[in-house]
Amino acid sequence: MQFDALSIRNFRCMESAELLPAESVNCIIGDNASGKTSVLEAIYILGRGQSFRHSPLHQAIRRGDDSFTVRARISDGASRHRRVGAHHDKRQFSLKLDDIDNVSRFELVSAAPLQLIDPNVHRLLEQGPQHRRQFLDWGVFHVEPLFFPAWRRYRRALKQRNHALRHRYAKHDVLAWDGELVKQGELVDACRRRYLDYLTDLLPKSTHRVIGNGQLQLSYTNGWKGTEGLGVALASTLDRDLRAGFTQQGPHRADLHVAISSTKARDWVSRGQQKILTTSLLLCQAQILHLRRGIKPVLLIDDLAAELGESFRQTVAEEIIRIGGQCFLTFLDESLVPDALTSAQMFHVEHGRVRRAL
Repeated sequence: MQFDALSIRNFRCMESAELLPAESVNCIIGDNASGKTSVLEAIYILGRGQSFRHSPLHQAIRRGDDSFTVRARISDGASRHRRVGAHHDKRQFSLKLDDIDNVSRFELVSAAPLQLIDPNVHRLLEQGPQHRRQFLDWGVFHVEPLFFPAWRRYRRALKQRNHALRHRYAKHDVLAWDGELVKQGELVDACRRRYLDYLTDLLPKSTHRVIGNGQLQLSYTNGWKGTEGLGVALASTLDRDLRAGFTQQGPHRADLHVAISSTKARDWVSRGQQKILTTSLLLCQAQILHLRRGIKPVLLIDDLAAELGESFRQTVAEEIIRIGGQCFLTFLDESLVPDALTSAQMFHVEHGRVRRAL
């Protein structure tokens, strides 16, 4: 999958920008606050239906304007072409796919799969299990077709069960949701485990090229105790759930543990090494999607040079070239672009304006 054309209007510091990206690697060069990360954010919105920044999306409307619009033409590398768009005025945010208005994020994610690697990617190792579940579920969503319907039904049942717990309903009202919770929760878990098998099989070869000889290990905890299934686990903690007011076990509490040579990765490596490791994991996910579904996701890599030495930048760049597909990377200066990427298409951003290098 690739972006053939991108149009940005009144987004962040950018009044108007038109890009015709290369089908392979695109390097976006510019100073801090020039707008280069905003280009990645605009693409991300078209692929995920949301921003990767923490601020409310309406704040992305350019100062002095009433709305922003981002549009793109995408293709699957063969003969299928589609149009995606996002518009936000001061009242609402809407997404469009081809001629269909107000499409869901699910439809957008399915049409334009992309993977983000940004300066905060180390959170996958350093922070709580939510980040690792998001990493895992991105891959499961794209590879296991049964996952998303099951996860959506599970979340709906979990919300109802927690509502009953929080409002101190009778036990039978809480138990009324357990059947659906168990059925969908165990399906979610099975999808995750199948995907982890793919990930574990590919990791040794994939990550060795980036992190060297350290033996990378993944272990998964499904979010509940015992080996007798989710139903038994829920029954054993019902009284505690009633006191706490929420469901304490289930796949919504799952975690993925990453270790190198049996030592927790977050304790073993520096911040720069954590970035190398997590970048390697995300690139491995991109390869799985291609191997299992024949789809190469678009890679968005913000500030590759941050906390990485020249040799590691070159190694990561070589891996990006090896994987193939379309990639957008940002750099503060053209001198930071690794030698492996010097033949890439270059864009320069200055004061919110984008120009393509000749």
